[in-house]
Amino acid sequence: MIVKPSTKADECAAIAAFMANPDFDRLPERARKQTINRQRGLNGERSTTHILDRHFQYAPNHALLHDLRLPDGIGGFAQFDHVILSRQSRSAAVVEVKNYRGRISKNEHNEWHVWYEGRRRPIDIPNPLEQARRQREVLRAWLKARRHDVAFETIGAFVIIPPDCSIDRSKVGADVPIYKADNFIAAWTEFGGITPIGRLFSTGVSAKTLLAISGQLAGEHQPDSRSLDDMIGSRLSKAKPAVDVDEAEDAAGDKTEPAVAFPAASEAMASATEASPVVASTEHEATAVTNDTAPITMVPGGKASDKIKIVPGIYERVLPDGRVAFLSGKDEAEGVRLKLACEGLARWNPRYRNWLSDAAQAPFIREAVLSTLQEQTGDAPREPLTAPNHARQSA
Repeated sequence: MIVKPSTKADECAAIAAFMANPDFDRLPERARKQTINRQRGLNGERSTTHILDRHFQYAPNHALLHDLRLPDGIGGFAQFDHVILSRQSRSAAVVEVKNYRGRISKNEHNEWHVWYEGRRRPIDIPNPLEQARRQREVLRAWLKARRHDVAFETIGAFVIIPPDCSIDRSKVGADVPIYKADNFIAAWTEFGGITPIGRLFSTGVSAKTLLAISGQLAGEHQPDSRSLDDMIGSRLSKAKPAVDVDEAEDAAGDKTEPAVAFPAASEAMASATEASPVVASTEHEATAVTNDTAPITMVPGGKASDKIKIVPGIYERVLPDGRVAFLSGKDEAEGVRLKLACEGLARWNPRYRNWLSDAAQAPFIREAVLSTLQEQTGDAPREPLTAPNHARQSA
């Protein structure tokens, strides 16, 4: 199951808007090249995300989190491209994506480089495994600090490269966990998968524990607040204003005119290696929750659905792009109940005072809302979910 969706679709849309600005061509060449390289990197990460989503979306024994950013304990942050938790094998995997386009190799001193076609000399690169291993230690410390290390005893570190990149195994080694994107699932299965016979003797954690730990992990994500301007050192976004598409979508049919913003300052924008993922707290301004396999597509003239009651005082409505907005009444208890259900799975939109969720995460939020009501009243919810086009999913 996908616990924390990717934000790459929004990031790609934001950088495309940035490059479409007429003033983009007047930027220094270095800034333009950095932007183009960032776009290529994002597109590569979207391809990898699609492969992982396709495999893990309906896999209830595994939890997949994209674009996770956690404090590293020494004043900085660790950026995880992907984290996979597997309950039956009691394992976790940290996956780092590197968008190289040449042939990866290394020498006897463990110095890594990439050979590009048409170049006489290779380009030196940092050891791609070391970053994944450092992230692994941050995840290990996070699990231990919360006493979840017993649940996930084994943690692996993997590197994924594009399918059109190659690996010089005579130099890198056959046992080094760096794989082409289309070969990764098979390699990961040997580490975190479990055979049918193995399931009979598995002492893995429960599905409820898997969902609780993965949800807590997503809830402690800290977004990168830098804009694209900050990352490439340009001030293009101050040149010409443009309508912020996210603000228009978030209105969900509201008649208020959308705010004016600058393309490069979109909340959704982040770097290819440090993306700005979903925020799990009302205290942060966040990016929209989207699924990379279903990027936002606004229907001209489209409107949000009417409000649909989930339980008394808590409602939902489907937005034109397929996302789901959850909102509560004026009662404070209803707001608290909805916040507990949405944290880690949706992001708070302070302008319209609702929670925005990807369609894939909406069923989990509904279940949490219904379960909370049942625990408080001791009865089953009186009004079952009737929202159109949403099948109930079990965690």
